[in-house]
Amino acid sequence: MTATNLALQSGTKPRTSGNPALFWGALIVGLLSMEIGLCAWGIYCATSGSQVVVEADYYNKALHWDDHLALMQASKELGWSTSLQIPDVGGARGVVPVSFQIHDSGGEAIENAVVSIGYFHHAHPLDLRSATLKETGPGEYAADMSLNKRGIWEFRISATRGADHFVQIVQRDIEQ
Repeated sequence: MTATNLALQSGTKPRTSGNPALFWGALIVGLLSMEIGLCAWGIYCATSGSQVVVEADYYNKALHWDDHLALMQASKELGWSTSLQIPDVGGARGVVPVSFQIHDSGGEAIENAVVSIGYFHHAHPLDLRSATLKETGPGEYAADMSLNKRGIWEFRISATRGADHFVQIVQRDIEQ
């Protein structure tokens, strides 16, 4: 005889593991609650703190994207080039002397230009910094810049000499 038959003969009910409807209902409610909790946590993480990464003035830049592309194309046709020098400061962080060399398509130094730069760390694009560079030699422009974080920095160079306007974006990994 089986245990169920013995229990029936003795007048007791066979033992069950509980109400299946209650188990499956609790499982569904539990999974849905977990999903809602995870979504709420994700929304909190995405919107809190200073880690929200958005390009500064992105809407205005999007509206004038064609103008930006035209300026980049005109700069390319102008043929100027830049090189960026950031000295190795041996682990010290803070204000660093940064220099740029600007040359025309023939390799001649671009002198007497007005050079400005906007720069930011990729993890913090809303912390846009700017500097006006001073000419320190033929085609060489320099300024002290606050580069206080390791990682990728973006430098947006703008140089104007007479009617010529040149823009270039340079990215550099700073290992300070």
